[in-house]
Order: sequence, then C-alpha cells, then structure tokens
Amino acid sequence: MNTHEAIRIGNIELDVERYELRRAGQRIRLERLPMELLIFMVSRGGELVTRADIVRVLWSGDAFRDTDNSINTAIRKIRIALGENPDDPKYLLTIKGKGYRLDGVRTSPAQPQAAAPAAVRVLVLPFENKSGDPTQDGFCDALADETSANIGMLYAEQIYVIARTTAASYRRSNKSIAQMAHELAVDYVLEGSIAREGGRVRVLAQLIRCTGQAQVWGRAYEPVASGSLDMQKEVGTALARDVLPTLAEQQRSMLARRLPIDPAAHDAYLHGRYYWLRRVHFHPGFAAHHGLSGEDFTRALGYFETAIERDPTYALGYVGLSNIYGSTVTHGLFAPSQGYPKARETALRALELDPDLPEAHHALAGVHYFYDWDWRKAEAEFLEALHLNPNLAETSRLYARLLMAQGRETEGRAQFERAERLDPLTFDGSRIFGLVLSGRYEEVTREFLTEGHGNRSPLIYQVLSIAFEAQRAYKEAVEATVDALTRCNDFARAEVIRTVWEAGGYDALLQWYLQDLLARRQLGYTSPLLFAEIYARLGKQDEMFHWLDVALAERSSRLCELRTNTWFDRYRSTGRFRNVEKRIGY
Repeated sequence: MNTHEAIRIGNIELDVERYELRRAGQRIRLERLPMELLIFMVSRGGELVTRADIVRVLWSGDAFRDTDNSINTAIRKIRIALGENPDDPKYLLTIKGKGYRLDGVRTSPAQPQAAAPAAVRVLVLPFENKSGDPTQDGFCDALADETSANIGMLYAEQIYVIARTTAASYRRSNKSIAQMAHELAVDYVLEGSIAREGGRVRVLAQLIRCTGQAQVWGRAYEPVASGSLDMQKEVGTALARDVLPTLAEQQRSMLARRLPIDPAAHDAYLHGRYYWLRRVHFHPGFAAHHGLSGEDFTRALGYFETAIERDPTYALGYVGLSNIYGSTVTHGLFAPSQGYPKARETALRALELDPDLPEAHHALAGVHYFYDWDWRKAEAEFLEALHLNPNLAETSRLYARLLMAQGRETEGRAQFERAERLDPLTFDGSRIFGLVLSGRYEEVTREFLTEGHGNRSPLIYQVLSIAFEAQRAYKEAVEATVDALTRCNDFARAEVIRTVWEAGGYDALLQWYLQDLLARRQLGYTSPLLFAEIYARLGKQDEMFHWLDVALAERSSRLCELRTNTWFDRYRSTGRFRNVEKRIGY
C-alpha cells in the first residue's frame, strides 16, 4: 500500500500518513484499534481477512480473553465512521464463517499537504482564591487569563490552550480532572491558588497530566510588584515561562503514548486507580498481619481488566494489572508464585507497548524488588521511572523502601518526604513510615503526640502501633492498632483486640494473634513470614527461624525488607540471622 496515495472508500478519505479519516475535509474520530484494523483491511486490496489474520496483526497472535468481542466492536465502529447501515453494509462486508472483506476502495495521488504537528491540549483553570477576601476573585480569574494567553501565544503550534471562556465555566466546579479531561479532550490541566498573608501574596501552581492524574510540575511565587495589574503580568509571565519547557518536554514524550484509545478504557483505568490507591498505601505488614479486606484490590482488578478488554493495547491497563498482581501478594492475600509471574508479564507487556511509560518502569521495579530480590535492576527501573516523571509520588515512596532496606537511610527518608510533599493527600504518613523503618521510634511517637490525632490516614496509626510496641508502650500500641483498624472499617477485630488486651495483657494478645494466624491458615493462604514475625515478637527463636526458612523457600515478598522489619531487631546480631540475610542477597 502506497501511503502517499489518497485512499477513498465511498465519500470517505483515509490518510494513512496522518493517521486520519476525513469526510469533505472534516476529520472523523476513529479510535486507534479500529483505525489500525481499517488500514490493515485496505492494505489487503479487497481480499478476505479472517479473524485469525486480525488477531495475528493487531495482537501479535496473542489470544486475549475477549478478542472476539474486541474485533466485533472495532468492526462496528469502522462501519459507523464510514456511515454504513450495519444491517446492510455496502463497503465492509461480513463473510459468514470466514471473516471480512472491504470493497469499494479507490486510490489517487494525494494532494501535497503540510502535516500539522499534533498539539498538546492544556486547560488553565481559574485560580482558587484562598485569601479570605471575596474581592480577590477577579484577580484570580485575571491571573489565569494572563497565564493562558501567554502560554497560547508563545507556542501556538505546539500547545493548544482551551479558550478562557470555557475554562471559566469550570470555576468552583466539583468535577474531577478525569471528567474535565474527558469532556474537553485535554492532556494537561494547570491549576493554582492565591493566598495573602499580611502584605504578602503567595501563588501556588501545578501542572497535572490527565493520564494518571499525576503532577508533572509545580511552583510557588511571591511577586515583587505591589499593584494588582503589575502582579498579574509578573506572575502570568513567570508561569508561562516556567511551565512551557515542561509542556514541550511532555509533548515529546507523551504524544507517542497518547494514542486514540477507547475513552471507556481510560475511564475504567481511572476507576481502578482510585480503588488501588485507596488500599495499597497501607503498611503491608500490618495489613497482612490483621488480614485486612482485599475488596478494594478486587474492585480495582475488575476495572483494569475492563480497560484491557476495551483496548488490549492500552499500556496503562497492563500497569494496573501488574500493580494488582504484585500488591495483593505483598499485602498477604496470595502466595508470591501466584502473583509475581503475572505482575512481571503484564509490566513487560506495558513496556512493550510504551517503552517510555514511567508507571510501567515502576511496575517492573516492584517485581525486581519484591520477588527477584535484584536490588540493582530494581533501582535502575525506579530511577528510569523518576527520570521520565520526577513527580511520580508512588515511585518515590517505593524507591525509598528499597533505599532504606539497603541501609541508605538519608536517601530513603528524602524520598519518603518527597512522596508526601508531592501528593500529601494520598501519601499522608510516608515520612513517619520512613522513620519507623529507620528505627526512630521515639521520634515518631513524639511527633505524633505533639501534633495530636486529627483526621490522619490509617497508615499513620498502623506505623504508630509498631513504634509503640517497639518501645514497649503496649497500652499505646493497642490504642493505635484499634485506631488503625477502625479507620479501615474493621470494627469487629478492633473490639476483640481491645477485649483480649484488657483481660490478659499484651502477652495474651500476642498469643491471640498466633491463634488467629493458625485459624486463618486452615482457611486459605497465610504468609509464612507472618508466623516468623509473631514468633519473633513472642521471643521463640526456633519457631521463628523455622518459619523464616519456609518464607525463604516461597520467596515471601516482604523478606526483601527484612533489614528494616522491626520485629527482628533483637536477633540481627546472631550468626543464624545473618545467614538468613545472606540467602536473601544482602
């Protein structure tokens, strides 16, 4: 097929080089998978195309769970784009029991046409007024307008800025970034806020990438000018100047991954991310020890599977699957052999589809860390993910755990703090998580008690329970455990723990934990590392080492963090324990 020729199917023109379908000069929207199928059928010159041919070309011969449905959907969308009656098609014909044939294809020399570069689409939202002065609303809107105009004028061909009148309609909107992105087909949202403290004005701004809703740039400004108009020009110019290099870099790396996928696939991915994030950022040891519900993981898995079914070449969908397969193991729901081979397979599939996808490098790093115990490869993948997106908070936090396990405490704590700074809502508690891993228990409890309880994340109470027990503050440890479980909606377990503690003290509670693990082991998978931990807490070395041997045999994922596992602190100096560490690869 000569891609320099204009290809016509009835009154529809297919421009293969521009990957575009047009009718009377107007672009017809067609998603990536149906477009590739159409181009493939055109290349066959009216010959029969079997479903096996389609699977071979579009999916490299891999038979996904719902390939048949995906082909049917693609055929239906092509017919809609061609304006065909699906009950009596003229051009795309179904040959029963055989496959499909595309008739009526004509070619002619294409007219010379300048290829317009695809532009990154940006929405600049009205800035949020946090000054407490309603009269500043106009200044907030004007600053957004000035920033929008500056960005649009400087790189008009490369960056398309949504009209300010449209942006204004989203003022004080409750819609999420994902909803705005879907409604306006934007790639990035620039949002900000303005606060006044005395005579000082402080402007905060951040650029959000709609795919994955990750922050890719952020800055704070304190303008020197005093007049509103001068401040507007000063900050608006500075914002445009600072954000443009990031947008230009993002354009180079993101346009390759921003393929015209089925919107429903992306919607499903975002839903899956919501449930995965809500559950995965617990302390994995605490979650496994208390058998916290995996319902959020199950929901997330369903959404990620839906994303792949809607578009089997959607790289982020495979990242989501990899995250689920790995995190359900580290949180104690499945054996490593059940999860991590699948986590590796789906991470590699994501990288095959998009080698520059930072989330995919993060997913593969998790496999190298938790399952392979290959610190060098894991760190290389973490660093690559952070190189591609320095503001990927979840990567900073997991990379921090690797650094801590390697004894690089200063670097690890810096990454924990970075994660919490980048995304304080989702990653609240990351910093004190790092303090617990470094054994700074007094610092953790002192800081927490100084700040008071408040509305804190479950993770904070989970690590507090560990810090208090490590200091033998058993009453406080029980209270923190009960608080953590209550915030995880496990009210029944919280009440039992409180009752056992009040009746028999902490030794009785540890014995109850052991009996609980033994009972759970009769019903389903229970990590052998959990038994090693409880026997360590009970001071029973022989039983502890027995279960460590079992955990080594199955490559229990959290063994990679044995060096920072609080429960084994008193045994680290023994030769037998050092031998276990050597078998892990330390």
